[in-house]
Amino acid sequence: MKSMKWRLILVPCLSAVLLAVMSPVRAEPPRFSIVAPGIAHAIFEVRPADAEPFSGHAFKIDLDVAELRLVPAGDPAARRTVEQIVAPYPIVVAVNASFFDKEGRAMGLAVDEGRVVASSKQRNWGALVIDGKKARIMLGADIQDHLAHRLIVQGIPRLLVGGKVQQLKHQVAARTAVCAEGNVVVLVVSTKAEATAFARFLADPPDKSGLGCWDALNLDGGPSTQLVMKLPELALSLPGGWGVPNALVVAPGKQ
Repeated sequence: MKSMKWRLILVPCLSAVLLAVMSPVRAEPPRFSIVAPGIAHAIFEVRPADAEPFSGHAFKIDLDVAELRLVPAGDPAARRTVEQIVAPYPIVVAVNASFFDKEGRAMGLAVDEGRVVASSKQRNWGALVIDGKKARIMLGADIQDHLAHRLIVQGIPRLLVGGKVQQLKHQVAARTAVCAEGNVVVLVVSTKAEATAFARFLADPPDKSGLGCWDALNLDGGPSTQLVMKLPELALSLPGGWGVPNALVVAPGKQ
C-alpha cells in the first residue's frame, strides 16, 4: 500500500483548522463547523485503548440544503482519481465510493438520478440508498427496484446496524465510510484504522468522542481512500494510491 499524505491549503480565516491539524493527537469530540451551505466539517483524532491511533475528516451533509451525487469516472471500465473525476466542478466535497473488480468495473449496484452506473447487485452487501432528501443504509437483498431510488452505492461490510457495531474481521487499512439517517449523510475518511475500533468511533456519541452514527457502511478503502474538498475558504486533498470507478460528490447549497 502506498503511503498517503494530507495536503492542506487554507486561507487565514480558517487558521483554527490548521492549528487543529498541527496539534498533538488528543481524544477530543469532533467539532463540526459549517464550511458551506449544507456541509459541516470536523477533524478527528482517535486513540483507541486496544488499537493504533487514527485520524481523519468527517463531513455532515444536510440533504435539505446540499446535493449528493454519484459521479462515474467515465465508461464502465474507466478508473480515475477522485481529483480527476471532480476536476470540472468548481465547488465540491468528494470521496471515493464503489469497490471495483480486476477489470476496473464498479462492483455492486451504483445508481445516480435514475441512471444505472453499475448493475451487479450484491445481495449480502450493504447499500447507501437515497430517495428524494432522505437517506438510509440497507441490505442489498432488500432493494427490489433499483431504478426507484435516486442514488444507490453498495459497499461492504456494514459497520453499524441500528447503532450496534457488527462482528468485523480484524483488518487495518485507510478507510472511507458513510453513515445515513434521515436527511443527514456523514462521509468519513481516515488514516489506517482497525475495523472494529473505527466502527466504535462511528457509533460512540459525541460525549464519548465519537460521531454518533446509527447505520454505517464501509466503502472501498486502502489505496482507494481519497478525499477532495474545493470550497471558497478551504481546500484539501488526500490523493490515495490509484484511480477509482466513481465518487460521491457533494455540491453545497446556494448562499
